[in-house]
Amino acid sequence: MTTRGDIDRLSRPGLPIVVVPARNEEALLPRLLDALSRQTFLTHSAEPLEVVIVLNNTDDGSRHAAIMAAARMPRICLTIEEVRFSPAEAHVGFARKLAMDIASDKIGVGAGVILTTDADAVPDGNWIEANLRAIRAGADLVGGRIVGDREEEERLGPHFQRRAQSYARYADLRDELASLIDPVEHDPWPRHHDHSGASLAVRNDIYRRVGGLDPLPLREDLAFVAKVEAAGYLLRHPQDVAVMVSARTVGRASGGMADCLRTWIQAEEDGTPALVECPYSVERRLLLRREIRSLDGFPSSLIKQQLSRLGLTPGAESPSQTNAQLRARFTADDPDVEGTVPVAWAISQLERMIASHKELADAA
Repeated sequence: MTTRGDIDRLSRPGLPIVVVPARNEEALLPRLLDALSRQTFLTHSAEPLEVVIVLNNTDDGSRHAAIMAAARMPRICLTIEEVRFSPAEAHVGFARKLAMDIASDKIGVGAGVILTTDADAVPDGNWIEANLRAIRAGADLVGGRIVGDREEEERLGPHFQRRAQSYARYADLRDELASLIDPVEHDPWPRHHDHSGASLAVRNDIYRRVGGLDPLPLREDLAFVAKVEAAGYLLRHPQDVAVMVSARTVGRASGGMADCLRTWIQAEEDGTPALVECPYSVERRLLLRREIRSLDGFPSSLIKQQLSRLGLTPGAESPSQTNAQLRARFTADDPDVEGTVPVAWAISQLERMIASHKELADAA
């Protein structure tokens, strides 16, 4: 049980709380807790690490497995909230929101940090420390790099691995192109491009200011990131923040990684080509985002005029907030865009485009 004294200690600046939404994760929660108990952060902290697990409509031994594992880990202070949502709410969005809200309430008005990950994740040993370092350096929100479990991926076969590597290469190049067309001072290259629920860290005061995470049934994590950025806060993707996630094909969240992996496996079996968004569409979106960013600091009337010229309708918000919202919309990656070109061709075009933009930068 968490006491008032525990909450007061958690209110000190910088102390983290890790939150985990979980459903039927009896086998994997002990592995996650073990990884958290080995964090380098704990070698510098006199306090135990607070971990909040929300068990969402669970009917296996997850609670018992987590409690037994934490009993062997004196540096872990575990809180378990077991809930049974209605069928309409029984998804990861409500579970993650509840977990993050519990952590925020524990921190109170202090300057703590909420970190969220998934039950099938294994954070690197310096995961917490690297997140806190990024926040101390000025980030409001930190996305962690997601790495698949290599042993599990190998079992999915060489064809799957080639497809996965192609998609990863395309995503890396797309982000490098973004760093050249629209460089972001607070999130410089080199960086990664992940910011999913498997690894997010947010300042508690920012979490409260934006009204917390919205309990969406799908992509609640990406929506939260967009919400924070649209409010004008700073997202970073440090390369030293990373977690390994399971390559399982039967997951807990609809539309999650497991669904994606199953789709790739089926596509390989069917001989369906790997298609991605055309790089030239990505380039146009990034050029538009750069134009929007260039309007920061200009008078309101001029911003509205220029946005109208670009075919964008200014909202009722302040110009700076409007610009932040628009930039959050025009990201390098758009998960809703349908793939139209083969990934191998797209990779070659991105490599050519990157070389061209680098030549222009060198000549400037």
